[in-house]
Amino acid sequence: MPQNVYVNLKTLKTNITGDKQTAFDKIKTALGNGADSSCGAEAAGQTTSASRMNMLRVAVNDYLDPTAGMTDEQKERFIKKLYAKIQSGKKLTPDEMQYLRQNDPVTYMKVARVQAQREALETQLKSCKSKEEQNIYLDKVSRISEDDPARQELRAAYDDAFDEYRKSGDYKSLPDTEKEIRRNRENNSKGRK
Repeated sequence: MPQNVYVNLKTLKTNITGDKQTAFDKIKTALGNGADSSCGAEAAGQTTSASRMNMLRVAVNDYLDPTAGMTDEQKERFIKKLYAKIQSGKKLTPDEMQYLRQNDPVTYMKVARVQAQREALETQLKSCKSKEEQNIYLDKVSRISEDDPARQELRAAYDDAFDEYRKSGDYKSLPDTEKEIRRNRENNSKGRK
């Protein structure tokens, strides 16, 4: 296990300050190679320990930040693309969600709720037995409150999820109505007799 962690940490991005030190190097520096006993004084040991913990925190944050290693221009493009994706209702990647969690917690909470509701709609759509049952989508859209702060994002997410589902093979293979399902069952049962 420790070797796997070492290998993964060795490939981490460099941070954006330009010191070309990977998160692994920062963690290695923070943990040091020896004990604090060489410091002599207890206060100096506590300061060194606090400093190491701070360095470790910075290294972990650099590891978790998807924009670490990006230039300012790349970072700006990433952020614009992220917010455009939110407005259009698209699914966000774990890196994008991590960025929001670290840098925009209010938007993160809103987007996390929208993503969860989108996934719930996708699950319900996949369990439909006919195209006629697609009223689930209309029901979900009509239940979005006028006062919901994420109204626009939620509507866009529902629209995107429904469009993706309609393009899928699952949707195309569904019968149009419940009557067709019953008729198919009757035809199959007659054919077996």
